[in-house]
Amino acid sequence: MNEREFILDQELINYQIIKKYTLLSQTEYSKKNPISQEKHLRWKYLQNPEGLSYGINGYCEDKLIARISYQKKKFFFKNKTIKGANLCDLLINKNNRNLDKFFKLTNQFFIKKDIPESDLGIMLPNEISINLYKKILNLDPIGSLELRLFPIINSIIQKKLNFKILNFLNSFSYNFFSFLNKNFQLISKINFSKKDVDNDEYEKMIKNYYEKNLIQGERSKKWMQWRYSSNSEINYFFEYIFFKNKLIGYVAYRRIEKYGFEILVIMEIVLIKKNFLIELTIFFKLVSVAIKQKCDLILSLRTIQKSNPLSIFLFPKVPKFLLPTPLELFIVTKEETSSQIFDINKWKINMADFDIF
Repeated sequence: MNEREFILDQELINYQIIKKYTLLSQTEYSKKNPISQEKHLRWKYLQNPEGLSYGINGYCEDKLIARISYQKKKFFFKNKTIKGANLCDLLINKNNRNLDKFFKLTNQFFIKKDIPESDLGIMLPNEISINLYKKILNLDPIGSLELRLFPIINSIIQKKLNFKILNFLNSFSYNFFSFLNKNFQLISKINFSKKDVDNDEYEKMIKNYYEKNLIQGERSKKWMQWRYSSNSEINYFFEYIFFKNKLIGYVAYRRIEKYGFEILVIMEIVLIKKNFLIELTIFFKLVSVAIKQKCDLILSLRTIQKSNPLSIFLFPKVPKFLLPTPLELFIVTKEETSSQIFDINKWKINMADFDIF
């Protein structure tokens, strides 16, 4: 194919482009994968409360063969709003892949650092693309995220070691943690609810969540309702957290299968009131949910902040040397942006902020 036939176009994503994205995704992923489904991509790119997303799209004779896109995202830092974006969904059709197309496709975002209508972009590359960004584009991460993990021992023993644990032991484990969950809720005066709350009550709570000296993603009710919407092809679980019937936060999680394990992934825990008893109650709640959903592990990924819920005592951190791929945060931003943007210690973000669906 003549390289002159590879044409790049910056486009505001619409229904027609979503159809093209769907077909391109299906050349790489299963049709059951959310990224290969129109409904999921419409939710992801067209229903974002911050507005429509842009894409840098590569065409050959009017056929889409490559893309890189972003979702608009708002950040807060020192009482100021930063217009940002999630850089995501880099894909080149396997029959057309080469370094020249990769350079051309990524030039605007990563070399020129031109992200339409945004001052910065965040990115958490997967195990396949991270070396391309680091070795080909010479991008440097600003730091690493922490991965926390809690194993459901009896489930792992039964599944991975082929050791048949008697059913009554599985029942005992679930009943035991359910008992702890119920009684610690009574003791700590914490309760969980899936029922919606008043907008004013939510906004009052979330204002107390933002920390002036940390960079945090927006958590408005509109954003939260979009992020965990049923319009996504991914099934999220969302529950508000109350202390003495006063809203103090929420917890969001989902169930995935990875590397042969069933995993309860904590998308985020938003919490404005912290003490060890409250954290213990949330922890027992999540363990009981994981056992009920027959999960092997509970997992969380986030930047390292002292204000993060669930201490290392409850929720151990996985050492970096045990990770097959670095979990590193990349920032693409204009030169005039504050140097504090490149300090990982200034960031407080989690899985809900990334292109992790």
